[in-house]
Formats: sequence, structure tokens, C-alpha cells
Amino acid sequence: MTVNLEQMLQGVDTLKNMGIRILEQSPNILKVELPLEGNRNHLGGIYAGAIFSLAEFPFGMMCVLKFGMQNLVPVVGEVTIRYLAPARENLIVELKVSDQEWEEMERETSTHGKFKIAREIEVRDVSGRAIAIVKATYFMLKLPK
Repeated sequence: MTVNLEQMLQGVDTLKNMGIRILEQSPNILKVELPLEGNRNHLGGIYAGAIFSLAEFPFGMMCVLKFGMQNLVPVVGEVTIRYLAPARENLIVELKVSDQEWEEMERETSTHGKFKIAREIEVRDVSGRAIAIVKATYFMLKLPK
């Protein structure tokens, strides 16, 4: 089964409506951009919920791209966000997962049925300024056969 990231983004109404663009995609890296236009808040910056969504989704999508949805699936357990500055221009999230991390996820989930993953994700504007820090806990679950 081939999974396409663009199709996945279009399949989630909120993400589709946010206008997220894929800047870089490989098995180990996902870099995405959120435009200011279409995501403004009442003060002219980017809406906090859009920033949260931008940071939360890449890891799960990377997992689906890596493993499909047949045997192992990612779910979100907990997410906290610390907003550092108003977002007044497009935002970038770049997530990296090493081959060793993928191997550990697959091995541990296949063995134990569940594996906990903690990630820290930085949201930066296109000028490189830190806008938010997200601490997320995800779980990989083994689907029953």
C-alpha cells in the first residue's frame, strides 16, 4: 500500500483548510510550512490553534508514511505547547526521525503491542525565530489481526 502525504493532508479537513505546504519529505525528514494567509487571528498573527496543529500532525503522518495503516498505527497521547512569540509570518516545522528510531518503534511495538514516543518539536517562523515549543507523547499501537 502506497501512502501519499499530499492525499493524507487533503483527507484531514483542518489540515487541508490550513494550506500547509510540504517543503521537504523523505523517510527521515518532514519539513512543512504554514502560511500566515488564511490562518490569522484577531490580532493579525497566526491563530494559536493553527500553530498547535502544525506542530502536532507531522510525526503521526511520518509514521503512517513509514508503516502504512495495516499493522502499526500512531496515536497522540498528550501534547503541551509553550507559545514564545507572536507569529507574524509563515511558520516552519521540521521533524527528523532516524533509522534507529524507526527500527526501535517497529521492534518494540511488534513485541509489546504498544510503544511510547516523546518528541520535542520547535515551531519557527521563516526568519528562524522560535515561536513555540511543543512537547508531545505519541503511542505506536499494534493492530490486532
